[in-house]
Amino acid sequence: MYSFFDDFGLPVTLTFDPKVFRQRTARHVLVFPFLEGKLLFTRHRQRGIELPGGKVEPGETSLAAAVRETFEETGYSLSAIEQIGQYVINDVIVKDIYVARVDRQVAEPAGADVEEALLFDVIPQYVKDNPHFSRYLYDDVYPLTLAHLRHHRFVTP
Repeated sequence: MYSFFDDFGLPVTLTFDPKVFRQRTARHVLVFPFLEGKLLFTRHRQRGIELPGGKVEPGETSLAAAVRETFEETGYSLSAIEQIGQYVINDVIVKDIYVARVDRQVAEPAGADVEEALLFDVIPQYVKDNPHFSRYLYDDVYPLTLAHLRHHRFVTP
């Protein structure tokens, strides 16, 4: 279990232990989608480059939300997805973390706040304070999850 403060000064706990993350129901999701070793991002019109994610809609599972949000924000379909972690902000906002294998782009991003989908040939490891990236990636969730995923089967081509 990791504990730190996010870029807004709120306390965050992060776990990759299924025994822990299966105990809380998340109302938000964050997805790390990989296509042939490249990480798929979305460019939000106001916030900048970020990973797909968002709220779980009423009656929807977090898994379904992860698939839906990835499609809406990137236009890509997924061939596989699994939950690998969870983080909690200020002991209130619970977000499930998923890793996914991207299949292909089947549409343009449909989200009203989304400009485009982006694939990086080299995965950015450190984005804190980079004005091109969303502040939501400035905390330790992003680098710790990347480190956790280093040898995951969805990451390597």
